[in-house]
Amino acid sequence: MMDGLIWKGVLFSALLLTAAVWDIRRREIPDWIPSLIFLTGIPQMNPPDAFSGLVLTGLPYLLAAVLSYKKEGFSIGGGDIKLMAACGFVLGVWGGILQSIAALTLFLAVGIGICIYRGTKKLNTVTLPLAPFFCAGGILSYCALLISASI
Repeated sequence: MMDGLIWKGVLFSALLLTAAVWDIRRREIPDWIPSLIFLTGIPQMNPPDAFSGLVLTGLPYLLAAVLSYKKEGFSIGGGDIKLMAACGFVLGVWGGILQSIAALTLFLAVGIGICIYRGTKKLNTVTLPLAPFFCAGGILSYCALLISASI
């Protein structure tokens, strides 16, 4: 059982890293990445937790995108929303929440660091791709789930 979880985690991490690199280079996440992440969640899944994780992890990002809409477009892209929903399916509710907290905390820390480096106090002048932070948070969350499963 643990071997299956490890291989699932390796595939999940590889897909998150792919999303991160793709987002850094192109500022978009293609649909096939969240689709494959979703598929990695199917083996050994707990259906109520997986579907609750999908909704409760993706929905806050959808709401944030809609509520922060400006003339220039959405500040959170559809790829980010789909990526987080797929991660919620794999990680479940608590893993998705942990991923969000870790990713957004890291995102905020890097954004503040960039502001300090630039000598500005306006955080809204910093634009960063979200997938690298979601990647770090997702891998951290999956590792936490592996540790809790082995206890």
